[in-house]
Amino acid sequence: MADKRPVRRSSKVKVAEFLADIGEGSVFTKLQLFEGVPGVAQADRRMRDLRELGWKIDNYKTDPRLQPDEYRLTEIGTRIDLGEQPTEAPRPRIPAARRREALDRAGSACQTCGMRAGELYPGEDQRAVLSVHFIDATPPADTELSNLRVECQRCNAGLRGGGAALPAPEDVLTRAIGLSSREEKRRLYRLMQSGRPERDDVDLIFAEWLRLGRDERVDVMLKLAGALIEDD
Repeated sequence: MADKRPVRRSSKVKVAEFLADIGEGSVFTKLQLFEGVPGVAQADRRMRDLRELGWKIDNYKTDPRLQPDEYRLTEIGTRIDLGEQPTEAPRPRIPAARRREALDRAGSACQTCGMRAGELYPGEDQRAVLSVHFIDATPPADTELSNLRVECQRCNAGLRGGGAALPAPEDVLTRAIGLSSREEKRRLYRLMQSGRPERDDVDLIFAEWLRLGRDERVDVMLKLAGALIEDD
């Protein structure tokens, strides 16, 4: 007897189905996206993942005619909803000269935890090894310094999924707004603007914020700015 159990579809496939149904050129809101793929908690993040598969989706930052909660499906990419397999894109590379620039800018220290190259981790015999990687590696990857980050092997492992799970932007924002004093919020906002950590109580939130996607970082930073204005 044939197995009639339904095939389980991934969250990304469900989002691709929703977008393909509305069609190229269509404008939709974030609410419509979440309603269109019920049960997918981070539908907006899965939608951003589709950009790596050739899906072109505009927002108000790329198209000023759109409202902050609106998106436009400009082009459909790999039809994973129809079973198409994505072609593997060549891994973007950072030129050696640009790597040196990034290390010099960071003072040869991890931009998340502050460990310097060759420095022993506290209480251990392991030394920090630094690497330079993309903050946003979505093709075509931008090799400007603003899109590069210096990490030690431990922080980089967390960023690549070998350590702690990536934070959700709403959790980072909740912790940021929940800081006990206005001065802490101001300092965190300054850290977000500068992109350079300092070792104090707000470092953990700042480090998590750095691990968000580029659009998510901007969104959280602007919402924290709004919270600061409300505190005035």
